[in-house]
Amino acid sequence: MLLPRPWMLGLALLRSALAISTGNCVSFGPKAGGFQVAVTGSARVLVAPNEWPGVVRAAGDFAKDLSTVTGKTLTVMNATSSTASQSKTPIIVGTLGHSDLISAVVNSTNLDVSSISGKWESYIAQQVSNPLPGVDTAYVVVGSDKRGTIYGLYELSEQSGVSPWYWWADVPVQKHSSVYFTGTCAHGEPTVKYRGIFINDEQPAIQSWAQEKFTNGTGAPFNHAFYANVFELLLRLRANYLWPAMWSGMFYVDDATNGALADYYGIVMGTSHQEPMARSTPNEWNRSPRGKWNFTSNAENVTKYWTEGVERVASYGML
Repeated sequence: MLLPRPWMLGLALLRSALAISTGNCVSFGPKAGGFQVAVTGSARVLVAPNEWPGVVRAAGDFAKDLSTVTGKTLTVMNATSSTASQSKTPIIVGTLGHSDLISAVVNSTNLDVSSISGKWESYIAQQVSNPLPGVDTAYVVVGSDKRGTIYGLYELSEQSGVSPWYWWADVPVQKHSSVYFTGTCAHGEPTVKYRGIFINDEQPAIQSWAQEKFTNGTGAPFNHAFYANVFELLLRLRANYLWPAMWSGMFYVDDATNGALADYYGIVMGTSHQEPMARSTPNEWNRSPRGKWNFTSNAENVTKYWTEGVERVASYGML
């Protein structure tokens, strides 16, 4: 799927500005202390039943990425400390305080996670011997929070040969017969806490394109099918923030699942300079009779309108 060029350029500049590289964590040949991915032709990526759903989703992307790179099969499985032994050399993924599996690994091995504990969007990944009963060795990816874990997975995917732009810009996946995760791969808190984009000036470029690709010419173009691809790209670029399309778009109205989807992925939503309190204005204001958009003469309706917007997103990440 080839993205319209102006939008792609803007995101490329974002990626350049972030520059939060972790160094080289991957090799394509044997290396002392390296963990070979799918050494027997298949491998399991283990996550705990109580892990963030968004991390489990990203683990699925990671498994698919490494399967595409190596031609071998990686599968994601729910596991506990007592069932992890079904795989002798798994990749174990989880978030501190939100994964019984990671808690068991830390408790049984004294894995040092002090550098990321309580931090924002941080992670550490390394090979661990005998992490759980019956498991010989594992590569363990631990995040300080949901996005920290997700970023650790996408960093390994990218270094293994999958560009963040594999879908939007048709960047070919680099194939390798063997992939090794080497040493300790880690990243602390980012310098900029919220990093993202505003989908602006979307008509006629990306709006017309989205109308064709995601609605078959009918319905709202900026729906959950469109935004799922946007959210994944942002996370692969290690971004976390989005102002949605707004010329004719109403993020929370066009598709009632948009807000929940952003929260599921781990994207913090905002709105543009003319859309206070998470409402697409004037689009939403004009959907029903509310009087003039004037706080001086119509304060009651304006305040109610804003309050409804805040209440609608109360359970989601919003800035």
